[in-house]
Amino acid sequence: MSTITALLAAAQQHHQAGRLPEADRLYREILQQQPNQPTALYLLGLMAHQVGHLEGAIAHYERALIAQPNYLDAHNNLGAALQQQGRLDAAIQHYQAVLRLHPHHPHANVNLGVALQKQGKLEAAIARYQKAMQLNPRLPEAHSNLGHALKERGDFEQAIAHYRMALQLTPADPEACRHLAEALQEQGWTEEAIALLDQAILQHPQHTQLQGSRIRARLMAGHLRDGFAEYDPWRLARSARSFNQPQWDGSDLEGRSILLYVEPGAGLGDTMQFVRYAPLVAQRGGRVIVECQEPLLRLLETVDGIDTLMATGSQLPAFDVQASLLSLPHIFRTTLATIPATVPYLHAVARHGTASGFQLPIADAPCTHPPLNVGVVWGGDPNHLHDQERSCPLFEYHTFLKTPGVTFYSLQKGVHRLELEQAGDLPIHDLSDYLNDFADTATAIAQLDLVVSVDTAVAHLAGAMAKPVWVLLPFAADWRWLLRRSDTPWYPTAQLFRQPCPHDWASVCAEVAQALDRLVNLHSVKTQ
Repeated sequence: MSTITALLAAAQQHHQAGRLPEADRLYREILQQQPNQPTALYLLGLMAHQVGHLEGAIAHYERALIAQPNYLDAHNNLGAALQQQGRLDAAIQHYQAVLRLHPHHPHANVNLGVALQKQGKLEAAIARYQKAMQLNPRLPEAHSNLGHALKERGDFEQAIAHYRMALQLTPADPEACRHLAEALQEQGWTEEAIALLDQAILQHPQHTQLQGSRIRARLMAGHLRDGFAEYDPWRLARSARSFNQPQWDGSDLEGRSILLYVEPGAGLGDTMQFVRYAPLVAQRGGRVIVECQEPLLRLLETVDGIDTLMATGSQLPAFDVQASLLSLPHIFRTTLATIPATVPYLHAVARHGTASGFQLPIADAPCTHPPLNVGVVWGGDPNHLHDQERSCPLFEYHTFLKTPGVTFYSLQKGVHRLELEQAGDLPIHDLSDYLNDFADTATAIAQLDLVVSVDTAVAHLAGAMAKPVWVLLPFAADWRWLLRRSDTPWYPTAQLFRQPCPHDWASVCAEVAQALDRLVNLHSVKTQ
């Protein structure tokens, strides 16, 4: 056996055993003797890839391919690394190179399918997954990825069938279980999903994504007490702030002070939804201190039961116990029947009774009857993990924006507002210059007849103000909107419009257009 062959064998043994420093040393020793040794270059790249060093992995894979242009594994893994960097076109070139050299390579077909799906080429991706299954019917990755693509296309029964096959092929794989459970849940088969997740968590008790999926399934099914009981410790383990004062357990405060704080990463909508519990906390006999995001300060002055209000990051006063605002549903053992849903609990008028706002612009053209004034929001926080799914492109709103008898006002702020500037002449009054914080937004909402919004903070504000609000939801909506309901126990004046399948905003906006026509007719009758 040659020295290079012996060194490679020893290095690979260290690599497979997880002794990476020893493997790295031997790979580099080989390259000192043969700088273009392709296997050593490839395996160094693979080792860098496995620990997340993408640049190093790509550099070594490329060197291996210079030394050996037909190196299948180097092409395939280089494609995967480039795909992880978002360089899809380059990744596809390497997957195609594998398939030119080896047309019957099932994993390359799957990888090519994933890249094509990320580019939005859904049918081409499905064809690749199906090809991989023809080549190897027992390849779990082909079944699970085909399930993802079929679900995206709206073919849920077939998607679930392939998720079941993937789990059958890899029964110990927690991700296979999670994918099947989430698909079942989205189809309304929540109890089966929860049972499946319960079984998987027994096998993988530390798997946080499985736990997160079970929490979401319970909450969406309306099992709020059990869901919040699991959600609270699961969430606080990742986002809790450190305090010397104990966490409040819901007992009588007996004159003690309590801090209700905002968790890192909590959204403005979270704060508006759960600040409803502040009056209930005050009823326990303590002094209530609420910390909130700066844009909510003036707005939350209108909430009953708050003694001290301060912005996140401010110097905290002395307090005796503390609780996250998001922990309050658990502390109060909330069920569907006991959600504190008395609205309004947020108001546009300050406590001292003085209005601090502006008047909506008057409609440009005279109407036979007073117009219906409707506020619209189409985009959420661009930093939100699911903003791409939750935000609706403004052009989809064109379906209902020209409804006769309606004057539209944009309550949109942030990056998504640029769509209005780029859209040309739309019949929308842009109020963004007036909206410096959410107290200003509340002043605008108070003058409207209706708010139409995607799942974002303005929807929560309108609901908390008892204003009629139509909330446009993606197919896989957030847990708080429950499952397949057109109403919500959190906001009695809200109506939910849900995508019938992923990314289908056109159907949602068509449904809004029909509902708006009906509302205009009712409005005109009332104002005659």
